[in-house]
Amino acid sequence: MAPTAGPSTQAQKQTQPQRKRKAGGTGKKGKVFVEDKKDLLSLMSSITSSKDELSSRKISKRKAAVDEETQLASEGKKEKSKKSIEKEKALERAKASLVEKQRLKKNRKSASNNNNNNSDRGDPSTDSSTPKKKKVGFA
Repeated sequence: MAPTAGPSTQAQKQTQPQRKRKAGGTGKKGKVFVEDKKDLLSLMSSITSSKDELSSRKISKRKAAVDEETQLASEGKKEKSKKSIEKEKALERAKASLVEKQRLKKNRKSASNNNNNNSDRGDPSTDSSTPKKKKVGFA
């Protein structure tokens, strides 16, 4: 028996999603056919003029953007905001405190090394009371 269009086949059609189509038509370019040399030259001039206009528009936009950036940069250099000045000062203070901490740490290390070296060179009586620890080096 041949399948008939019953309720089961209609339900299947409704549950299947419909295919979505891409926007923009078929994607083929519109072609212009010319029969006369004059028509060809006018078509070429219209194409080149539109391209020239587009490129000149892009160049002018870019020049305007560059000019605006340079103006903003020159104004920004003249007048720094209070926030940026405060941030720079805070950064300088933080750098100074870090340098100070590193200097103190280095001083403490060198002082402890000096104390260790002095105790090693001290009385032989102190050496005999506390045995030296052997150092193990790995190559």
